[in-house]
Amino acid sequence: MNGNGKSRGLFFKTFVVTMLLALAVVGGVMFFMRRGVGQTPTVPAYSAQPFFNPNTHAEGNWTRRETFFTLLIFGYDDGLNTDTIMVAAFDAVERNAYIISIPRDTRIDVGRNVQRLNSAYVIGRRFGGDGHNSGVDQLKREVQTIIGFRPDFYVSVEEDGFVRLIDAIGGVNVNVPFHMRYNDPFQNLRIDIPAGEQHLDGENALHFVRYRIGENNQNTINDTRRMQHQQQLLDAIMQQMLTPARITSIPELMRTYRDHVNTDLTTTQLLWFAEQARQGEITLHTYNYPTTSVRLTHWYEIPNADAALELINRTINPFTQELTMDNLQLAR
Repeated sequence: MNGNGKSRGLFFKTFVVTMLLALAVVGGVMFFMRRGVGQTPTVPAYSAQPFFNPNTHAEGNWTRRETFFTLLIFGYDDGLNTDTIMVAAFDAVERNAYIISIPRDTRIDVGRNVQRLNSAYVIGRRFGGDGHNSGVDQLKREVQTIIGFRPDFYVSVEEDGFVRLIDAIGGVNVNVPFHMRYNDPFQNLRIDIPAGEQHLDGENALHFVRYRIGENNQNTINDTRRMQHQQQLLDAIMQQMLTPARITSIPELMRTYRDHVNTDLTTTQLLWFAEQARQGEITLHTYNYPTTSVRLTHWYEIPNADAALELINRTINPFTQELTMDNLQLAR
């Protein structure tokens, strides 16, 4: 996998990708066990055209790119805050996957006092009448105002699922490049992982991918190095899950997914993605949605319209035509 673009929120981004890969691996194992056949995802009808305002429809005929799928990915905590929001795309023809991380404080053109994007899910969930589904629908509607289309599918993950995932597969073996030491009493965080080959449980695996600054600024690393550590952990997870002994862990893994992951992808669609993963390497490109920080009545990230549109068209746009400013509804 290749990491491109600026890095922000790398820990949870890697966590979500790990969960998706794990789902694909479990799906692949089940595929071999059951001799099932994966079904190519069918794009929901609402994704047949880009975003349009309630009173005006977009002009033109919109054609989908062949086997190109988009996915809203978000993580939420016990307070239902969606502090991690991403839009991913998978191009099965070019074998590319893209992830754009959207700042939680992105200002959205909506009629409420706090116009931050990370309020969408909790507001929809509490007042939409259908709990989680209403929260997802509200978040999709608000995301589409800044990317120009509504994502095809979604995956939501509870943040505490990472540790349980690692523990469910029996931990992972990782070659730690140096003694990682860090202590932050304000976060109740203490990292102490010796150098060399280590077997990490869920908590220490979490510490491994979070590590950035060492005690007394020793062994401090940059985001590029941290992404390498995260890729290293992904590889370790995949190796662990592909061992024959892990087949017995499938029930535990499925319970973990059931308890911490929600998605509208069906089992046969997940099998299709698993098959795609088995067919060869997929290159992952990661980016941040371009914004400018401003202080208004609240702290906001204001979308940089030109830069955002260029990035969207270059990466996650699911149509053969380029999106234009008319397809966006940006707050100013």
